[in-house]
Amino acid sequence: MRSTLIDVQSLSKQYGRQKVIDEVSFSVEEGETLGLFGISGSGKTTIGRCIMLLEKPDCGKILFKGRDLLKMNRREVFGVRPRLQMIFQHPETSLNPKMRVKESIAEPLLIHRRLGRSEIDGELKQLIRQVGLRPEHLERYPQQISGGEIQRAVLARIISLQPKFVVADEPTSMLDASVQAQILRLMMGLQEDTGLAYLFISHDLDVLRAVSDRIAFIEEGSISLIERNECKKKWGRSKGG
Repeated sequence: MRSTLIDVQSLSKQYGRQKVIDEVSFSVEEGETLGLFGISGSGKTTIGRCIMLLEKPDCGKILFKGRDLLKMNRREVFGVRPRLQMIFQHPETSLNPKMRVKESIAEPLLIHRRLGRSEIDGELKQLIRQVGLRPEHLERYPQQISGGEIQRAVLARIISLQPKFVVADEPTSMLDASVQAQILRLMMGLQEDTGLAYLFISHDLDVLRAVSDRIAFIEEGSISLIERNECKKKWGRSKGG
C-alpha cells in the first residue's frame, strides 16, 4: 500500500475580495498521478503554485511526508525544494533565454547537488538519453529549439534533482497533438522509472483520463468531486515518441 506524499488540508486563497481557492483538501500518494480538472479561472493553477510555495495561501496546511511546508523556515524549505518541482504551461518561459540548454540543465546540479564539472558532464549525458534529446541540443539556446524539445530539457532539469513530487501545470497544452503524446509518454515513463508523483493540472479531460489514477474536479475554487479513473492509458516504456 502506497503512503501519502502530499496532503493538502483546507487550503484557501483570495486576492482582494475574490476567493480563488475555498477550503480545498486532497492528498497525493507516492507514485500516483492525481489529475486536477477545471476551466480557466477555477483556481487549479493557484493550488499548484501554493503547493510549490510560489503563492502564500491565506489558511490551510500543505503536508509533505507529514511536515507542513508552510511552517518551515528558509533553510528547511531549501532542503526539501529539490523534492518538489513544477512544469509550467508555456515552454518558452521555462528556461533562461540567455543560457544554453546544457547550462540550464546543469544549474540545479551545481546549486543543490554540488557536483564537479566532470560529474556534471556524465550526468548530462545520462539525462538527455532519459528524455530523448541529442547532444547537439545542449549547445543551443531555448529560442533555437522547439516547444517539445524545451519541455524535454525542463524534464531533464527536474529529474536531475530526483524529485518525489511534480506539479505539471498544463505541460502539453501549447504543443501539437503528436508532440503532446510524446511528452505524455515520456512523463509516464519517468514516473514508472523513478516512482515520482504528479499533480497534473489540465482543462482537457481526455488528457487527464489518459494519465491519471484519480481525477479531482474543481469549480469556482472548490473541489466538488474526486473519482478514481478507470481509463488510464497503458503507455509502455518508450521515451522517444
